[in-house]
Amino acid sequence: MSETGGKAASEAPKPAESEIPKTDGTAKKNAPKVKKQWKNPALRMMGIPRFSLPSRNWMIFWTVLASIGGGIAYDKYQQKQIRKKWMDQVEQYSTEVYANDRIPRKLTIFIAPPPNDFLDESLRYFKRYIKPVLNASAVDYEVFTENRQGDIRNGVAEKIRQLRREQKKKSGDNASGDSDKTKSAEKKSNGSYIGSGLTWNKKEDPLDEPTKTRQELYQPTDVLGLYRIVKPFDSVQRDDAVSPESAGGVVCIGRGAYKEYITGVHEGLLGPLDKPEEKVEVDAEGNKVPADFSIPDEQEDDEDKREPVPKPFISPADYSKAELAPELNLTQIIRNDKNVPVLFEQPVYVFPVPNILGFLNLPRKIYRFYTKRYVAEDYCERTSTIVVANTSRPFEFRDAFMGKEEELDWPKKWVERGKEKGSEWAQELEVDERVTSRMKVFDRIVETSE
Repeated sequence: MSETGGKAASEAPKPAESEIPKTDGTAKKNAPKVKKQWKNPALRMMGIPRFSLPSRNWMIFWTVLASIGGGIAYDKYQQKQIRKKWMDQVEQYSTEVYANDRIPRKLTIFIAPPPNDFLDESLRYFKRYIKPVLNASAVDYEVFTENRQGDIRNGVAEKIRQLRREQKKKSGDNASGDSDKTKSAEKKSNGSYIGSGLTWNKKEDPLDEPTKTRQELYQPTDVLGLYRIVKPFDSVQRDDAVSPESAGGVVCIGRGAYKEYITGVHEGLLGPLDKPEEKVEVDAEGNKVPADFSIPDEQEDDEDKREPVPKPFISPADYSKAELAPELNLTQIIRNDKNVPVLFEQPVYVFPVPNILGFLNLPRKIYRFYTKRYVAEDYCERTSTIVVANTSRPFEFRDAFMGKEEELDWPKKWVERGKEKGSEWAQELEVDERVTSRMKVFDRIVETSE
């Protein structure tokens, strides 16, 4: 019985497949998701959700954003540290005590915009990397900027021409003596006005005497009662007047500014004092066309109603034929009324402006944007050389190519258009040995203490 009962039990009917619950993936998918909670009961009771990694797309987004932001922040931090390092090295000069009869030297800074760009680009490099070092060292400077090609060249040349006119006037007065005074008195008494075409005889007034200016009669210190008690300073001594080799200095921001400065010095020393007559040619239709006609720039502001920049008084091709400033005594260093060497007697230096344009140059622009710390190191080091060492050497022919690397970044179309128009920047810089033999250049060799 037991055997038959066990056999019957083993042969019991099996349940149908439809009655067996399904345990495939659909059941798991439809099951409610269990939130991940903290194991710590205190955090779980507070309802703080458990942190989990974001999705793949969010991970890509935050990684790219952190890389871009981190690169910018790191580069700016390094720039700040570089500026601080070089400012600390020259800060000792700002704590130097100056007496009342002593004036520090003064730099002259020319800033020009990059080609096909705005002046703000060049000013940005000056304000970030050059100006902080100069301010930390308490060096005085004067800044000249231009928005049009030729402003710097014309300004430098006009300063030198004015110096030549003054020297010519002094030498003429000394040579003529009383004869010139007699002629001028006769011309004045006769009342001859050539310009207006009027001539009449004027009676000679016995009270007419040569007049003198107030400064020639007395000085302000002569009428101040304070100087009767305290002895005034005989003269104020400038650091520029102590050593001509280290006097002042000229700094050009940009290759274009450097070209205009060198060209302006040549024009002022080799060119005539008065503007030469403009050569006029006649075209096929019989219209008069100036020989130096140039097409106006496409980006020239129509609202700018200023007078055009005067053309150079002399072309580089005529340098060798011109006489070198016969009015000046070039056997010695030429100084102004403050006993400071004039502009072209001071050492010069140039800072190239790394500015690149164009869509195809976008990878290079991105690289330079993230590595501005190298530019900061270079500019701050050069500026500290001018401040700390302040040593100069004679101008050499290779110095005409200072900042030449900047021209590699100039837009090619802009250069081609400039050559067609006769742009000063697009032409090669030509120098005359008679002029450059009087010029000096800042030497970059400087020993700095870490």
